[in-house]
Amino acid sequence: MIKDEGNEIFSSDKLELLINKFETYLKATDRGSSVRSYVGDVNRFIKWSISKYDVSLVNATSPLDLVEYRTFMQESGGHKGNGVAPTTVNRAIISLKIFFSWLKKEGYIKDNPSEDIKMVAIASTPVPRWLTRPQQARLIRAVRQSGSKRDEAITSLMLHAGLRVSELCSLRRSDLYISARCGKVAVTGKGNKYREVPLNSTIRKILSCWLAENPTGPLFPNKYGKSISTRGVLKLVARYAYIAKLEKVTPHTLRHTFCKNAIDMGIPIDQVAAMAGHSSLDITKRYTAPSQDDLQKAVERLSWE
Repeated sequence: MIKDEGNEIFSSDKLELLINKFETYLKATDRGSSVRSYVGDVNRFIKWSISKYDVSLVNATSPLDLVEYRTFMQESGGHKGNGVAPTTVNRAIISLKIFFSWLKKEGYIKDNPSEDIKMVAIASTPVPRWLTRPQQARLIRAVRQSGSKRDEAITSLMLHAGLRVSELCSLRRSDLYISARCGKVAVTGKGNKYREVPLNSTIRKILSCWLAENPTGPLFPNKYGKSISTRGVLKLVARYAYIAKLEKVTPHTLRHTFCKNAIDMGIPIDQVAAMAGHSSLDITKRYTAPSQDDLQKAVERLSWE
């Protein structure tokens, strides 16, 4: 790293304080569950710089340092010493760009070394992972067999309203409006953007049953009576996916599934984007790409048998 005259070496205590301030900034800008990822990426960069230079001159990082770190991640940045996926590398670069932009804004550095750092080229944007109709049925069956109305309400709300896990965990009772003929949930999503998502009759019935069983307190309490955390929902979904013998299912998989179901049902793409809270129609267009299951069904229609 290049040490400019006057730059000080941050002690471990000062580094920790700096990271804590950065985390507070991220939370204040409503970055939701991404905060943990951003902070983790920054900490991994600091750990790498210390292993390479014995010290971490956060306020003297050069563009060359960031290019070297990008190469390190591509070649040997994985847990087993192998390279990590391009999407993981790019997420780390985004995290560092946000971090160094914040450092400059707060006056810790004069120039942002990450401004001109390029992302790793990706051949094509991967199609989001979603559940097929039979897979959705298996998951909901596993949840219902547990007898937990809360868990059924949580998983169904993501499947039928497409909420992000952070949005779901921050819901209050006043955010729900349910009647016999219609319903909606008020959501404050990424970037503090407000939207209202209509609720169909299936999820209205499920939520009504849960609210009748749980009339007071947090909308979705954990075993201690406090609002369930994003980690709690992650574990909840993973547990039922395991019971249903489904692999790689996360809360975001259920959100993807909502978008895919809506597109397959012929709902206009702009309406799907509005319900999902997408900032661009390009994001929603990913759900129009056929999955392997879609292609298999298509060729089966050509079969002579």
